[in-house]
Amino acid sequence: MDEPETEAQLQAFRHSPAVQSLARHIHLSTETTARIIEDLNSALLIGAILWFLFRLIPKLLRKRNETLQKQLLEARLQTAEASERLAIVEERLSKLGVEIEAIREQTERDSANDEKRIQESLEAERQRIVAVAEQEIDAAGAAAQRDLRKFAAQLAVDRARREIRISLEDDRELIRAFGDDLKGERN
Repeated sequence: MDEPETEAQLQAFRHSPAVQSLARHIHLSTETTARIIEDLNSALLIGAILWFLFRLIPKLLRKRNETLQKQLLEARLQTAEASERLAIVEERLSKLGVEIEAIREQTERDSANDEKRIQESLEAERQRIVAVAEQEIDAAGAAAQRDLRKFAAQLAVDRARREIRISLEDDRELIRAFGDDLKGERN
């Protein structure tokens, strides 16, 4: 990093041999010549800066003007579009009451239709449940009758066993006769 110039270095620069030589040629003191050179340097720098500014500023102003014109045009177009949308929204708002009433009426009709459909569905479900219950009752009655017949048959067999006594020889004869009957049915 450069160290800042000290006063001694600045004086050495301002009173350099080149400045002293120029001061002798133009017949002025070294201090006055150094000041003139500093003023000329400053004037040249300021002139160069002003020259660049005067060359660039008109271009920048023109470009800025064009940008502003373009933005103004876009703003006008957006304002027109916004006005159109606003008109559409206001029109829709004016019709909103009618639309709300139509929606309410449609909702009421849909609700009535839904209620009717639910009632019909409930009635169909009730009928289905009644039919299933009747089938179950019939099935239970049939099962009860079968059980009752089975019980009655079991009682009859038990009673018959108690009352009928078959000897071993009679039992064999009955089995053989039953077997012969079965053979006859097959053929």
